[in-house]
Amino acid sequence: QRSCGPIVIMVFRKTPFLFLSALIFEQLLLLNHVALAKNMNEGGSYKISNSDTFHSEYSDDREYFDVYSKPIKTLYSQVHWMSHRNIPLPQEIIDRFEGGKLMAITGYEVDQVRKLDSGEEVPVPITWAYNHHYCANLMNNRKFRVVMKATTPDAVKLGLAHGASHHLAGEFVDGMEPDEDDGEEIPQLHFFSEGNGGEMRMSYHGYPKGYAQIIESPNEFIISPMQIDTWNRNMKNHTYIPGPLPSNSRIPQDAGYNGLLECPCSDRLAFEWGMTYAIDEGSCHGAQKTKCKEAIQNATECFTAVEYVIKGVHYDTKTIDDESLPSGCTGTLSEEGIVQAVWNKATSATKMGHTESATKETHLVGVSLGLVNMTVAMDPSSESATSVQIKLTGPADKWFGVGFGSKTMCTHMEGDECPGGGPYTIIISGDKVEERKLDFHGPGVVLDSSITVHSNQVEDDIRTVTLSRPLKGPTSKHYTFDSSSPSIPLIMATGCSLTFAQHCGHGPNQVNLLPVNTPKKLCQSGIQGTIDGQQFDNDRCAPFPTSDLLDQNNPTCHVQTYKGGLSCCRNGKSLLDKAQEIPWQDEPLEYHLKFRFYFEEYKKPSNLSESPSHQQLIRLYWQTEAHAGEYDIVQCRGGTPSSECVQTITSRWTIRDMTRDCPLHDASWCTGRGSTDSSKTEGVKLIYAGPHCHAPTCLSMDLYNADTGQLLCHMEPIHGSGKDVYDEHGYLSIPPCLWGDASEGLVEPQLLSLDTTLMSIKRNNSTLPHTGEMASWQMRGILVRKEEEKEEREEDVMVSPTRLRRTRPAAVNEEEDLH
Repeated sequence: QRSCGPIVIMVFRKTPFLFLSALIFEQLLLLNHVALAKNMNEGGSYKISNSDTFHSEYSDDREYFDVYSKPIKTLYSQVHWMSHRNIPLPQEIIDRFEGGKLMAITGYEVDQVRKLDSGEEVPVPITWAYNHHYCANLMNNRKFRVVMKATTPDAVKLGLAHGASHHLAGEFVDGMEPDEDDGEEIPQLHFFSEGNGGEMRMSYHGYPKGYAQIIESPNEFIISPMQIDTWNRNMKNHTYIPGPLPSNSRIPQDAGYNGLLECPCSDRLAFEWGMTYAIDEGSCHGAQKTKCKEAIQNATECFTAVEYVIKGVHYDTKTIDDESLPSGCTGTLSEEGIVQAVWNKATSATKMGHTESATKETHLVGVSLGLVNMTVAMDPSSESATSVQIKLTGPADKWFGVGFGSKTMCTHMEGDECPGGGPYTIIISGDKVEERKLDFHGPGVVLDSSITVHSNQVEDDIRTVTLSRPLKGPTSKHYTFDSSSPSIPLIMATGCSLTFAQHCGHGPNQVNLLPVNTPKKLCQSGIQGTIDGQQFDNDRCAPFPTSDLLDQNNPTCHVQTYKGGLSCCRNGKSLLDKAQEIPWQDEPLEYHLKFRFYFEEYKKPSNLSESPSHQQLIRLYWQTEAHAGEYDIVQCRGGTPSSECVQTITSRWTIRDMTRDCPLHDASWCTGRGSTDSSKTEGVKLIYAGPHCHAPTCLSMDLYNADTGQLLCHMEPIHGSGKDVYDEHGYLSIPPCLWGDASEGLVEPQLLSLDTTLMSIKRNNSTLPHTGEMASWQMRGILVRKEEEKEEREEDVMVSPTRLRRTRPAAVNEEEDLH
């Protein structure tokens, strides 16, 4: 090979001693994880969309280390979609970079392999196990940790969850937080998701010289892969034949690939949807405060809406025609938990507008109904021991209880552990009422009492307990009520007897506190629904020009029309119909995802005139299918020639939309302090732009500067054409665009201001219908600071790589550049 072959040949022509020395030298390099021979993946050269001359091979003297996911074991049609955590890096890598040393990740490769008993690794064909996507991290767990958080709209925009209801987010370990005035922004967590689908093995994940993802003392690998078992165990030759498919799959048997990779919705998943309702808070300072979409139409709907929004122990309803009162539908909650639903037919009635006092209600009440019924009344202005009044109702012959502040038995998960234990809980066992701080799935400890029991009565086998306590808990283990967070997550449970022990029933719940005796106007907030009990966001598709999907009535936007995709792929579940038996149950497929990270040591400049060894790359992400995360390819009209069956979607957004003003410690989503502020930041320069699309229908993706009309990146995927691993028929590799130094055969990166508008155009063949297609841009760039900002930070140049993004990479030493 180019990096070591010429050396060996040259020495071979001299003496045997020198030849032996060369071999020993080569072995020492290999022992130190230096790649000298070839790429990890043997499918040929990596391609770059905007350069024919850039050297994209990893066959020079780059150092690397390998890490593997935990074992993935599936049967045909099963989905594997879960987080693999606590995977240590090789010990020699940990030792080498401990103590705050900085590693510069210059690229990586991905494969999926079976480990044989002989120790040999065998690549798993993408036609056996389809990688739908992965989200991976490197982390310094001495200072940082990851916690599971519910996916927010912002997390969806950033692609952190990739369709999951929860995602991993980073935070400092207690006691490791930097000082607020500390100017350093050294990443402790980096995110890797480029080319993260069926194209993962032969799509380039590297960066030009002088650019890297820089991280301090990494020692842990985390990955959340989504894999689909598509292996037909009866295939005896290389011609691909899919196994059984569910009735909802619209991909024919002769398509050349398995329709399961599109996550068709089978009848194993229950779909439910209906109209939802909300409190109409009106507008405040010109901004709509709630998700009101339409007015409630009649009295019947009004009474349904009130029960939907306001939980109570009893409902009274009435219809009036009174112009002195607000028109339409209102609900009022009393301190006793009784709800009055009123439908006012008057069309010119008094309007219920927003007032500042409405945000300062002093007396709140809420009702939660479930395994245990509870009414909570709170006086936020009181500091007395009775400022929170609680009434609990449950079975008289069993213990029952309510935990506050969490819907699970853990208040704060860290990886697979729960160091903080379970929630604060009130437990009632007959005449005994106590407060406990639960363990994670354990009884926990009894706390010093902060409650006063006012009554404990039994009637018709139902026990009712009324008690009170102060807002603020006396210790950190007690729950503190906060009127600024009027929605309290709960966990409820009932026992098997009066002895407090393992529960015989439990479940999550929630109590919403509302101002007492204050009419609240209600409205329609749109149709929402669930798939297999998991919430589906019917508002997920952005309007034009951010996205075309709503204007095109794309089926992925609404639960009523959803046919397949991420929401129908569930970890451990089969994609076949209920009546279909999972075949080949005695032939599970077991394998690992394998990552090879290429790295260099980050070298700080010794003085202000020098450049650093690398510039820090920030993550920039956008979805053409904003913000659904996927979309459907709608089949073209019958009789249309296949070459004319093209579906196009577009999106327009700004550079600022991809930035987040927070320190780069968590580089999965933060882009640096001041990165959204035009007075501090000129903009960004793109260095890497990797499109992401699924299935063999992807035709092209284009990225434009919409302000100038300049085409920044044009990508056409490379389709597999053979039968071998890395070249399977129909599967893709996606060549990214790179920008860098002209000496590497690259186009110089250009400055894009924060207000630059970008436009993406994605084209697919639509001869057949498809679900779960994607069109995201997974990009890396450097932040360019304003001149005055640079001057203020000049002294930081010697410390933090994030302060060095304004300088050019160190010049390439052509004598050392073997390629």
